[in-house]
Amino acid sequence: MNLVKFADVIDVNPHRKLEKGELSPYVPMANLVEGKRTIQDIDFREYKNSGSKFINGDTLLARITPCLENGKTAFVNKLKGNQVAHGSTEFIVLRGKAGITDNLFVYYLIRSTNFRNIAIKSMTGSSGRQRVQISAIENYEFELPSLEEQKRIAHILGALDDKIELNQRMNETLEEIARAIFKSWFVDFDPVRAKMAGKPHPLPDEVMALFPDRLVESELGMIPKGWEVGKLGEEFKVVMGQSPPGSSYNEEGKGISFFQGRTDFGFRYPNKRVFCTEPKRFAEVGDTLISVRAPVGDINMAIERCCIGRGVAAVKHKSGRNSYTYYSMMDLNRKFKIFEAEGTVFGSIGKNEFNSLSIIVPSHMLIKIFEKYIEPNDEMILNNDINNEDINDIRNSLSTFWFED
Repeated sequence: MNLVKFADVIDVNPHRKLEKGELSPYVPMANLVEGKRTIQDIDFREYKNSGSKFINGDTLLARITPCLENGKTAFVNKLKGNQVAHGSTEFIVLRGKAGITDNLFVYYLIRSTNFRNIAIKSMTGSSGRQRVQISAIENYEFELPSLEEQKRIAHILGALDDKIELNQRMNETLEEIARAIFKSWFVDFDPVRAKMAGKPHPLPDEVMALFPDRLVESELGMIPKGWEVGKLGEEFKVVMGQSPPGSSYNEEGKGISFFQGRTDFGFRYPNKRVFCTEPKRFAEVGDTLISVRAPVGDINMAIERCCIGRGVAAVKHKSGRNSYTYYSMMDLNRKFKIFEAEGTVFGSIGKNEFNSLSIIVPSHMLIKIFEKYIEPNDEMILNNDINNEDINDIRNSLSTFWFED
């Protein structure tokens, strides 16, 4: 290996050509997800002669706080052909020099703790608007392996990320299926409408027999006969979080996992980052976690018993059915968002407002059958998530071996 200076082997903000007014792919900061390699969505916008420009093979590094600290770094690989994209002015664009540095290796170098620490320490500016100093990056020195070894390292780490992304896509599909079933049964009342129209429905006869054959008026509009309109607090147990003393917070794993708000929410389960030794309120395994302070309505599920702060509520249906609770809260998200919009400065929803939300109450037997249908999907999501944690640990260990002092 050779000790090299960053700017000698990696291009920083390389020149890309785009004409003002040209319609091209656009990536805002919001489309970079913390800790994920791939850009989630790419829009199209008119280029206004400002912002970053990049092509496939480039790495995007968020230069502003807290995006950098939160891990917003992505590898560009979704553009078509020779497309030039543009994006946030807060991206630093990085690319390996041809014949010297492998592009994917650059991405994993940028994600390394050593590099990130240098970048974070270089940040200057007013509180909340601090930015990385380009000169600190350009002068960063590190051990560069041969090009062949770089490609081997990038291939191994990339294969692990590929598996993580495959599991994530599978989980997204599994959740979409479950949400579609919930909507069909409990929102659109498709089985009831099929009965009313005398049309066949793919559900087994014994399940169809549990659905009424007509709709009736209610304060929430037309609902299946025999179902009721109730209050959320009557059907679900709601625990509003209470923040423990700040002196008990730590990131060393002491005590119990602690979630103050939606900051650490993942796709389904929150990421364990902050812990506390003096917990006040708890969420139990399988409880649905809901952000009750700005932004209101974001949803996750507790993978273990944890402490919840004042920005989070824990919810569970009185029957104890976790999947039904989770998808019910997902469906109620539109109601939660009203409290976000009505907030004066920061939206929030209190326990009384939460408990008083009007909801449709189906039969207990249908809730039980729904849980039976959906539980295998949610078990697969859990297993994929656990598998991803294991893969992530392996990837991080290898990254530490290759990139850290």
